[in-house]
Amino acid sequence: MLSQTIFRSALWMGLGMWVGSWAFFAFVISRIAFQVLPGNVAGDLAGALLSILHLGGAAAAIVAAGAAAALGRRGVFIVLPVGLALVCLISELWITPGIAAVRPSAVGPASSIESAELFRRLHQLSIGLFLAVHLGSIGLIVLHARLDARQTRLNP
Repeated sequence: MLSQTIFRSALWMGLGMWVGSWAFFAFVISRIAFQVLPGNVAGDLAGALLSILHLGGAAAAIVAAGAAAALGRRGVFIVLPVGLALVCLISELWITPGIAAVRPSAVGPASSIESAELFRRLHQLSIGLFLAVHLGSIGLIVLHARLDARQTRLNP
């Protein structure tokens, strides 16, 4: 019983911190940063924070998958968070560095059409992956909540 409580707590804390931090970044930090800071500074801030979010998201996903497995959950409860962790790592290890590398030649007076287009595509991919991971993590919360509610009804 104690181990069930520990694993369930780890699951919900990991999912809550993951979804909460990503939502706070998307809806608060990035919006304010790009409103009050010069574009290059806001971009540097967003890039640095995204690194933390990607690595934290990957860690939270692995905690969620591990806790779900320890609670006897299988299938989507394991596969989805592991897949989301991989997306976080792909974004952190390949997409974000690509954006950082092309940004100096894509923004400002020395920009070229080609570098600006590459920056735009990489940035859109980054946003798309961020959104996919965020929606996937929210979906994971819904799935776990439904299962917990069902188990509570069966074992009051």
